[in-house]
Amino acid sequence: MDHKARTTIISILLAFGLLVPLWMWMRTPSEQVRHRTAVPAATPTRGVASVAVDRSLLQVMELQSRSFSDHYPEAKVALSPEPSGRTMLRLLDREAGAAVVEGGLIREEDSVVASMKRPVKREPIAKTALVVIVNRANPVTVLSLGNIRGLFSGKVTDWGQIGGTPGRIVVCVDGSDFRSQAVLSEVLFGKAGRLSATELPDLGQLIARVAEDGQAAAVVTLPEYAAALRSVNGKSIRALPVRRTASSAAIDATPASVYTGQYPLVSIVYYLYDPFDPTATGFGAWLAKEGQTLFERGDMAPIHQTVRTIILK
Repeated sequence: MDHKARTTIISILLAFGLLVPLWMWMRTPSEQVRHRTAVPAATPTRGVASVAVDRSLLQVMELQSRSFSDHYPEAKVALSPEPSGRTMLRLLDREAGAAVVEGGLIREEDSVVASMKRPVKREPIAKTALVVIVNRANPVTVLSLGNIRGLFSGKVTDWGQIGGTPGRIVVCVDGSDFRSQAVLSEVLFGKAGRLSATELPDLGQLIARVAEDGQAAAVVTLPEYAAALRSVNGKSIRALPVRRTASSAAIDATPASVYTGQYPLVSIVYYLYDPFDPTATGFGAWLAKEGQTLFERGDMAPIHQTVRTIILK
């Protein structure tokens, strides 16, 4: 091959090497490429976090999710309210990236979480209270922990035994909320599964029973009680303050008394999440920091006191 032919071939190859990348850069991208580049990857502040939540905690979590999305417009939290028996299953089955539950995990749930190859992170985010409610016509004004222990053990069966008008006590719980039952049983008896009470199918029927029956007593969470007061049955029920001992002061369930630990029937709310889900992780970081001030607005208490900055001029 002579010099002139070799020079021509080299020139063609160089031109081809320059033109092909230029053509690849200028050509119209395929539909698949356009779709892939138009949808950014999820991050802690962008994307959709699917969160299963105990029904008793739904109201405050709706407030938290709206505030999170207001602060991060490209992030959305899709809440799935569940009976307490299904909340963790949604996370364990990977149908949700996170779960919000009241109280600790039961033994079976803890065992499954420990055996999973993909880790589940657990973060305490708030405190709530269990509240004893009675019919407004009931003359009893206060209960001690010992009284409540007697009610739920079946040893106290008549209101006359605890300062009320003689009559058979009807103790009720929400049968769909096993987690609140487990928390109450552990507080009163040191282990789950020890409550002696009539189980009603759901919270609505539980509230209605107390509103209609002057002999009934029930336990609900503080957010559930606050919501019930705004319902049609609100004027017919009331919460009883609780004494830690027979001689100590009677304490009402409020966010302040729950936070300080003065109120005796307190449980922890946990956020459990898949650390490989960036948006669920970002929402958890929000709940542990910015979201702390919002728990008080949902009739709960923050897990730790938020820092308030005072600027002096």
